Amino acid sequence: MESHPRIYKCARHIRWEPGLKKFIKKLLSYSVYRKTLLAYSVSILVITVLILICTYKVFSNNLKDYSTETSKQLLNQLVSGVENVKTDVDNVMTVIAGDSKALRFYQNKKDNKQVDYYLFLRLTEIKSYYSYIEDIAAINFNNSVCLKALGSNNENETINFVSSMIKEQKYIVPRTIKMPGESKNVVSFIQYLPYYNAAVVIDVNADWFQYSINKNGKEERCVYIIDSNGNAVTGNTKDIIENQPLSDYFYSIITLKNKMQGCFVYDDKVRRQMVFFSKSAEFGWWFIDVQDYSYFNKTFQDISYPFIGISAVFILICLIISVLFNKKIKKPLVQLVNKCRNAADMEELSDMDELRYLDIAIARGKQERYAHQNYIRTQFLRCLLLDQQMPLMIPEHELRQIRGEYLANHFSVLLIKIQNLESFSEEEQEEEFKIYRYTICNLADEIFEKSFRCKAVDIGNDLVGLLFMLEKKDIPEDYMLCFKQLKQFAEEMIHITISGSLGLIVDHQKDVFISCQKAKQYLEMNQLIGREELVDSNNQVTANYHEKNKKLVESILEYTISNYKNPDLSLKSISQIFGLSTTYVGKIFKSIQGESYSNYVMNYRLEKTKAVLLETTKTINDIAIEFGFTNSAYYATLFKNAYGMTPTAFRNSAG
Repeated sequence: MESHPRIYKCARHIRWEPGLKKFIKKLLSYSVYRKTLLAYSVSILVITVLILICTYKVFSNNLKDYSTETSKQLLNQLVSGVENVKTDVDNVMTVIAGDSKALRFYQNKKDNKQVDYYLFLRLTEIKSYYSYIEDIAAINFNNSVCLKALGSNNENETINFVSSMIKEQKYIVPRTIKMPGESKNVVSFIQYLPYYNAAVVIDVNADWFQYSINKNGKEERCVYIIDSNGNAVTGNTKDIIENQPLSDYFYSIITLKNKMQGCFVYDDKVRRQMVFFSKSAEFGWWFIDVQDYSYFNKTFQDISYPFIGISAVFILICLIISVLFNKKIKKPLVQLVNKCRNAADMEELSDMDELRYLDIAIARGKQERYAHQNYIRTQFLRCLLLDQQMPLMIPEHELRQIRGEYLANHFSVLLIKIQNLESFSEEEQEEEFKIYRYTICNLADEIFEKSFRCKAVDIGNDLVGLLFMLEKKDIPEDYMLCFKQLKQFAEEMIHITISGSLGLIVDHQKDVFISCQKAKQYLEMNQLIGREELVDSNNQVTANYHEKNKKLVESILEYTISNYKNPDLSLKSISQIFGLSTTYVGKIFKSIQGESYSNYVMNYRLEKTKAVLLETTKTINDIAIEFGFTNSAYYATLFKNAYGMTPTAFRNSAG
């Protein structure tokens, strides 16, 4: 092959008039080999630049979409948190409305100072439990008496305000109230009692609903709140920007977009800012987050400089690789061509055998193909057991071939749970379980394949799945002996123990995940209530219906007794733990136990608190929180309804 000078040497003799023609003529005179390498280098450069430009565009758009989604999630979380406050306020109103002192106050046609004083003390006590409640008022419209936790101030104004709001059917209203020495922005929650012609009013500090977003110890932006009529709820929403209150600006956008509910985003190109809106169904309020364009511009600027630097380095590396490839490939190519010629003439080969590189490449290709096929098979089995989609990069014809390899008349899944007998740190735990799962998969294949057509697969965490491919719709009991052999080997050789659960036998490959889910369900139940090392869900399904339900209720009772202090304990959470519907569990529990699950939990907690009331000096509030009640007022109401006296009276009666 003819030798040619390097491109950069030719470039030194280029002149832009006649020199350009000379340069093009020089390029055309190059060999096919040189032209190919030159085209390769230019192509690499162009493709790299295009990829980097597209990547930057995609990254920029994703950044904006991410910021939008983050703001939506933030507002939704804030809406949820505010609605939780309303739930607390509703509970307080229920307690006040049902209080015996309050009932006497509502029923009085004339003012009774003694009843008023007792109710005033009760309102003051309840207010002290909640830091965000500014005032509580009880109003009797029959005798125009208003009692407030803060004492005597503006009773007539409060009566007139509540009366007008009831006529307008507005029960959550932001307003400003006068307090000793200051005025306070509050949100008034009103509960009207038409039977008594009375009302309960709770004033919550409006700043409690205010939320700010901080970064590096500084407030970056804050969330604004307006009601459905455009009135400011929080103090920051009353700020004047460009001679206009923020509340009016936000309400004009809602009116312009004709949005009465849900979430939406408004791009204000005039003020160069993005405005995010989210509405609370409970309150009818709008929660608003504002992000200035400068935030996005600064973020883009922060990523631009590193991105440009990385791009330049990447392009430079591609050019260097191209030049080195051009320089280094020519000599081996010439030697390989000469060697092929010598081999064809049966002449002696040189000491430097270039063909060995081809042998290495072929061997490496075979190894990579085997690893690729093994990876696809593992992914196929894993997705089959977990009901997941296969990666899109795998060709359809390969999937059809693998699907055919695992065809059978019937299928079943044996789920194996690994339990470590040695203690490891959290950093070591994950790596250790990878080794355990790999070992159990290999051992299961070796032990079970002697008697069954099956395949083990790593499911992740502490689980290994073994897929049985059966000719008949039953599985020989030999699998129990194989499992015991696997368990014994695991305990003696790698110091771990295993438990297992055999899923249902299904007829179709697409239903394998059902067998896996059933095996997982009984494996979890086995961990909670059982002592067996191996559970067959097929036998469990055919068991006596009443005995099965009775065992389920016993399991629920055992779990409840261990977790009755958890405030989130409910029929719904219990149903999720046992993998059953809420309606089904509630019906079975009541039929076996004779009462609803919620009543059982409530009565069990109340019984447990009686001992704590008598044996300790803990406060009523601490006891209520410890035993899973929402607050002390709610706990006291339930206790009195159950035992005819308050917790305090019960404690004093024992003394």
